[in-house]
Amino acid sequence: MSLRALMIGLLSQIVAFSSTPVVRASEPTAAKDELAATIPMNEQLRRARDAVFPTLVHIQPVVDVARGGRTIETALHGSGVVVSKDGIVVTNFHVAGTAKRLVCTLSDKRRCGATRIGADAATDLAIVQLDLAELGVDEIPHASFATEDALEVGDFVVAMGSPLGLSRSLSLGVVSCLDRDLGILELDGGQQTGLYNTWIQTDAAINPGNSGGPLVDLTGRVVGINTRGFRQAMNLGFAIPADVVVDVMLRVLRDGRVVRSQLGVTMQPVPATSATNADVRGGLIASVEPGSVAETAGWRAGDVLLSIDGTSVTIAFPEDLPRARRTLADLPVERAVAFELSRDGERIQGTCTADELDPPPAQDESFVEYGITLRALTKEECFERFLDESGGVLVTGVRAGGLFARTTPKLQSGDVLL
Repeated sequence: MSLRALMIGLLSQIVAFSSTPVVRASEPTAAKDELAATIPMNEQLRRARDAVFPTLVHIQPVVDVARGGRTIETALHGSGVVVSKDGIVVTNFHVAGTAKRLVCTLSDKRRCGATRIGADAATDLAIVQLDLAELGVDEIPHASFATEDALEVGDFVVAMGSPLGLSRSLSLGVVSCLDRDLGILELDGGQQTGLYNTWIQTDAAINPGNSGGPLVDLTGRVVGINTRGFRQAMNLGFAIPADVVVDVMLRVLRDGRVVRSQLGVTMQPVPATSATNADVRGGLIASVEPGSVAETAGWRAGDVLLSIDGTSVTIAFPEDLPRARRTLADLPVERAVAFELSRDGERIQGTCTADELDPPPAQDESFVEYGITLRALTKEECFERFLDESGGVLVTGVRAGGLFARTTPKLQSGDVLL
């Protein structure tokens, strides 16, 4: 099947997604309580298992890893979940986002290849298409999503996937926080993630290999995608909320990628002026990039952004930042939008037109004759090193005994070649 034919088929699924309960409204608390009172806990757990286990995918991505100044092809382990009868699978960017090949094993031990449709490092999500022709079928079982508001702190959830490569695994825990902020995190390759979402925190065990697998409630609906844990902690794991997953999935199926805008600002919470934070409005502009849309529109560090394109902005706590960043990233790039600022008590109104966000950096490239691997610097890495955006390339590996290992001084991983 040609790529164009594949994409037309995927686009047709958007109508199906929007007309079928991929995202279901949360059940009333009373209904959940009634369910818990009438069905034993172990039976609820079995029902959730039976609803989602057939949709689990054990993913073995084959990736190029820069190591010792050369690129080595390596097979890793991850997880995924089938979300449409046509074999659309959701997983993590750090599982499938840069893979050369994908080998997928279903829960019934059938194996097939898969093609990456699109990926989004900023939310650490990737969407792939199973090769159903290789399996000799037209349809396979798929899971349904629930929105984040279907969850409450204290609800039981089940993390499914392939921890440490052990496929078809299940762990039980509770939701311990629904809007945990972990700040901006960095993936291998320099891409930033965690910019546009808070995290579901759970004590259901999430280990390496669980990444990309589903976090499931006891009704058998996917409430999140397992993404990371803290190795120094006991069963402290984090999942991307289902509403973020569905938004990224539909945008990838429509456009092949997630298009975002940028204004060239960073923001932080507005300092509270009372103990209740009830009077906090807006988001504090922490920095404005030279030559950016925001600078051209007259924004300054220290201004408070009150609204943009008709949407109010409020950043009272760090966990409000991802939502505010998402508001700016979702601005249209083809038309001017109105904004309102506060500066020293004065209201300032104006318009601006956002730029499209720069694409992520290229992957590592190996230069065998020099015994070195390099990749482009991200904008953030240039900023941290006080370089302009054309300020060199990052050294990601140097082979022992190679040409650049014999220079004086020796070149090291993390250096920048200007």
